[in-house]
Amino acid sequence: MKLSSYLAAFGVLGIVFGLGFFVVPELTGPLYGIPENPYTVMQARYFGATLLAVGVIFWLSRNTRDDAAICALLKGGIIGNVGGLAISAWAAVSGMQNQMAWSSVGIYGVLIAGALYFLASPERRA
Repeated sequence: MKLSSYLAAFGVLGIVFGLGFFVVPELTGPLYGIPENPYTVMQARYFGATLLAVGVIFWLSRNTRDDAAICALLKGGIIGNVGGLAISAWAAVSGMQNQMAWSSVGIYGVLIAGALYFLASPERRA
């Protein structure tokens, strides 16, 4: 996979999920077993806005060739995705969310693996 494809895929995932949680949290939250109330809807919108911003940043960066900027994006992505993976796994194991939480664990894991793949070798980022 090319770096630009990874950044574009990361961007699209962030934008799609971000829009879902920002625009229609009443539909997306219950998919994960999150009860709908004004507080969870508000929190879902915060989450969606953040995912949307991260998605747009990665999408707009897909053609970047500055290695320092690329490494910063990848490292920042790892930190955010490790946090998301840990929270999603805890939510699934504890019963806070339903089995859909495992799909989030998988998505976060793939994004982490992709970032590590590109960070491991400067030639892969070229």
